[in-house]
Amino acid sequence: MNIFSSIYSFLSDHSYLLPIGIITLTLGMLLLTLLPADVMGENQLWSYDKLGHAVLFGSWSLSVGLYYQIHKSKAVKLWIIFASGTTFGLLIEILQYALPVNRQGDPVDFLFDLLGCLIAIGVLKAILPEEKES
Repeated sequence: MNIFSSIYSFLSDHSYLLPIGIITLTLGMLLLTLLPADVMGENQLWSYDKLGHAVLFGSWSLSVGLYYQIHKSKAVKLWIIFASGTTFGLLIEILQYALPVNRQGDPVDFLFDLLGCLIAIGVLKAILPEEKES
């Protein structure tokens, strides 16, 4: 049994972890991206902003994809997972632009959101059982 099969098997047996993870990631992402910039303070961690976008949106897309695969009787459509993650990223960038939260929408942030979602789709293709892929 390879590592991907082990991960999938563990999450299938402990499927309650996925909704908890998705909710936590969603709330954390909204807080990190929509809080005023001055609230965040100065930290070296923020210099890795683009990597953070890719990791957060990739993790979110991966979690949503695994959730739907494990909880639904139909095969997960990976393009829908990809579209959901990129739409979420675009929505956050629009909200940063539109809301008076001292944040700016950044097209490069959105590109890294998209990259994270794309990587998640690749990981889902490796993790999902063959008979349920679509």
